[in-house]
Amino acid sequence: MSKNTFVEPLPLSNVENGLAGERAQFLLNTWKENRGVMIRDSRMTKLSPWLLLTLPSANPGDVPTITFAGKETTFRRFFPHALDPEAQKPATSFLPQVYRKGVADGYQTVFRGDPWLDIQRTGNRLGAGVPDMTLQRLLVRFETRSGIVRIFCLMELLEIHERRDLSDRTHHQRYCRQKSDWHPAYQAMARPSAMHDGNIW
Repeated sequence: MSKNTFVEPLPLSNVENGLAGERAQFLLNTWKENRGVMIRDSRMTKLSPWLLLTLPSANPGDVPTITFAGKETTFRRFFPHALDPEAQKPATSFLPQVYRKGVADGYQTVFRGDPWLDIQRTGNRLGAGVPDMTLQRLLVRFETRSGIVRIFCLMELLEIHERRDLSDRTHHQRYCRQKSDWHPAYQAMARPSAMHDGNIW
């Protein structure tokens, strides 16, 4: 990873070959098979707890508005107050500006229709109380038959690092990204945990 950035783009072949995990592979394959059109699919409903959905546009250098955050997402885990219905500001404003600016380019690519995969080493960019993490992010653009567009973000927490020395890779805590037998067909049906109405759209 470059010393000048905390985000490194990765080839989509990592997803296609299964190197990015089964959840990512399933999401990208679904996007390809349906040519970016989202249809009712119980397997996608089972994946929804790990998905964060946004609007398909944002100001340059910023991230788009969040419309849905699954209960297993890193955003819900580390910024639970952002999703409070009584919050007085947009959920994305809880993310520090330095982080939002650093991850914005991926969204601009996906707005144009191309999937995006990257790996991030967050350091202290997510603010006090949030650990330094290595994250993997897959973004894809879906549209319903009625024309509603959303960006699907699948963020996998790969590793949590101790704060005392970000450059010392010997001090870290591995995070289990996913169960080895994970597949949408094996998961129990779960109602999506959304910000407002329980619907990912």
